[in-house]
Amino acid sequence: MNRTTTNLPFLDENNTNLTHLITNIRRNPRFESFLMRILLYEEGVPFNLRNELINELATYGVLARGTDRMCKIANPVYLHCIIQAFKPIVNGLERDYFPEDTDGFQYLTATGQIQMERLLDNFRDFIARAGFKVLQVPETPQEFIGQHLLFAYLDQFVTSVNGAMYMEVPTGRGRMDLLLFHNQRKYIVETKIWRSERHHAEGKRQLAAYLATEGVTAGYYVVFDHREVPKPRAETETIDGLTIRSYVVPVVQKRPSRENLG
Repeated sequence: MNRTTTNLPFLDENNTNLTHLITNIRRNPRFESFLMRILLYEEGVPFNLRNELINELATYGVLARGTDRMCKIANPVYLHCIIQAFKPIVNGLERDYFPEDTDGFQYLTATGQIQMERLLDNFRDFIARAGFKVLQVPETPQEFIGQHLLFAYLDQFVTSVNGAMYMEVPTGRGRMDLLLFHNQRKYIVETKIWRSERHHAEGKRQLAAYLATEGVTAGYYVVFDHREVPKPRAETETIDGLTIRSYVVPVVQKRPSRENLG
């Protein structure tokens, strides 16, 4: 499985090329939804230079044509910068991430290992607690709010316990992995958007294959469900001798009416 890791030191530095990249992708408010769709949806977007958005982004050097004739981000460094550029600095929900009177250290074992299942159980519960408030996160397309909140939640957690988090991006589409490092251990969280039961099962197998290549025995799979009638679930399975803890997390589609609010 070919993957590209973006944990390169220079990504936290500024240079003229990356500054121009960020300037260009902010020129048109439609670019964010379009680029995130390319990243997070497996169906892909045909590379068609007669399309105004594609032509403009290709001119800026952001997009290129993949071997499957679909749009792809020109290189993994650009991809990382795009995600960072569109991630809200403040989403207004930071104080709601954890129950009152708790902090990140309560999700560590006595030996300093992250209790990932507890941590992600709490994220699932946080999304449920937040409800329609997730729709109020500024300047974030609703269809990608789940990923944005998970990035922010885990980033705040690892920072609080003196760890680090990086993104790893497969060369294909539709998935994004978060790698947490703490106390000389690696934790892998894969995220996707719900498509179907078949794709859900395939995603677990993909994650298991990746865990095997990394020498990690357990992984975590978070799928965001934007359907009008979502079906939340959380389950732990063993695939090829590896432990997969998976979640289907519903994301609110619209604010309830005043009648429903009582």
